[in-house]
Amino acid sequence: MLVAAGDPVAAMKAMRSARRRRYVARTDVMEVLYRVYLGALAAVFVLAFLAGALHEVPADPSSVEGIRGDAPAIIGIAVAVLVLAGLRAGARGGPLAIEAAEVRYTLLAPVSRRTALRPAALAQLRTAVIFGVVFGAVVGNFVFRRFPGSALEWIGALAAFGALVPVAVLGGALVASGRRLRPPVAGAIGLALVVWSAFDLALGWSSSPATMLGDVATLPLQHGASAWLAALGAVLALALLAAGLFSLGGLGLEAAQRRAQLVAEMRFSASVQDLRTVILLRRQLASEHPRRKPWVRLPGAVTARRHPASTPHSTAAESVPPDPDRRSARLSSLQSPRPGPDDGRSGTAAVPQSPPPGPDDGRSATVTVPPPGGRPVVVHPIWRRDWQSFLRWPTVRVVRVVLIAVAAGGLAVGGFDLTPVLFALPGPLLFVAALDLIEPLAQESDHPTRRLLLPRRSSELLRSHLIAPVVAMAVVLALATIAAAGIGGDPGLALGVGAAVFLPLAVVLVCAAAVSATNDPYEFALNPQLSQAFTIAPIAVALIAGFLPLFVAWKIEGGNSARISGVLGIDFVLVVLAFVGIGGLALRFNKREREAQ
Repeated sequence: MLVAAGDPVAAMKAMRSARRRRYVARTDVMEVLYRVYLGALAAVFVLAFLAGALHEVPADPSSVEGIRGDAPAIIGIAVAVLVLAGLRAGARGGPLAIEAAEVRYTLLAPVSRRTALRPAALAQLRTAVIFGVVFGAVVGNFVFRRFPGSALEWIGALAAFGALVPVAVLGGALVASGRRLRPPVAGAIGLALVVWSAFDLALGWSSSPATMLGDVATLPLQHGASAWLAALGAVLALALLAAGLFSLGGLGLEAAQRRAQLVAEMRFSASVQDLRTVILLRRQLASEHPRRKPWVRLPGAVTARRHPASTPHSTAAESVPPDPDRRSARLSSLQSPRPGPDDGRSGTAAVPQSPPPGPDDGRSATVTVPPPGGRPVVVHPIWRRDWQSFLRWPTVRVVRVVLIAVAAGGLAVGGFDLTPVLFALPGPLLFVAALDLIEPLAQESDHPTRRLLLPRRSSELLRSHLIAPVVAMAVVLALATIAAAGIGGDPGLALGVGAAVFLPLAVVLVCAAAVSATNDPYEFALNPQLSQAFTIAPIAVALIAGFLPLFVAWKIEGGNSARISGVLGIDFVLVVLAFVGIGGLALRFNKREREAQ
């Protein structure tokens, strides 16, 4: 019996409406309202505190002129970097995060893929635009106090800028996904936009579309041609979004299926506050794999000596055949079997008692003799293991950490030049970099049974694993300091503040990342409020640790010496936070070790 099919588009809409009704029916409305109430209350409290603590004075004419001339290009570089990230995500099947069932059934149904995917794209765009508008309006509420222009002009301009940035980023990602651009092509296009914006900064132009969006952010200061360029930048961003929506139908099914499965796992992990799993899944989503060969190969760590066997015709010989992998060569030299009595070949044994070759083969053997004790010696194994991890970072991770350092320095300068509200952003940004740097310790935490087999206590292992990330984090903070000195107009203050806090701040950020990466999401499964507190606390500590030195340097009046002296007083707070973090990590690891015994 054949049944005539109805309108497939209407059937798809009816199915989605039914699913939405079931989802709403299962949702605890009071719980959602309670979370919204807590979030709104916290936002109002923070804004009220900042409004009372910040007594901003109007900027001098030279600062206003500098913002008018250089800020659009600097903001344009940041926008271009975000568009580059969107293009790379689109080339890997993003940015839409649809469910696996939608990929299997809806996208294979006799329905236009553009029609099927448009609601998901518009929903993602709506969320991003709302967040951008709110953030831009909040920043504009503080910026207008220092620069010419009314509150309405600044709030409107920055809210429009906050809405246009996700429009441009999502549009670029949709174009790359719909046109199925290869990752190298998408990366080359985004990099060209970044270089174009950098040329605008160097030459004082406003030719790049990203720089035109920067003109939107500073629209109350612009006049004449710059105002028209801001309008042109908004039109180009909207045109890019339209092109992305038009090319939705070209989404690849294989890439969409893979992304849907990973995103579903990420959502579940995020729902239980398992940040470590979210990080690992995000790396899979970005196809971020370690390098097969390190950037720099560390010198060998096994100390052993070789000597020829005592035969009448002994000569030097190689202990193992040439091996392209140095590590495999070391393992084969220690574990290769002894030569058989009838093969007539020389061999390498891990013990000096191996029999020498027979007198009839005319060749000699080389015996690897370990140091006293019978074990190969590795100098500073944990330090070496951590740096081996860093030296195998893929290019995209290295670039991301460097960009985070530059962005943190730029936001610090923006806090001095625009509004101190921007001081709240460098800490969370650097916390993201610290999560990458703490990877060796996180891997030890991922394998607790293997860790218990080591002849060291877990707390000692923990402290040893913190040294290399702290050194690497100090390098990242040094890059942020150099970037702030190069971008801002007072390099002496930037270098002084950075030198005053870079070491304790590095320890605090690494400890915060270690607490977050080694957190057990099911430890407080029966107490979700406590679990959420343990999830949010490391991010809040990173925010406070990055905010306090910059705010004190901005708040203190006087010369650079007085400001740097005030920042030195913050070191005590950072040291206390660092000791609390190290102590908390030691207690956590010792507790897990006792429970496992």
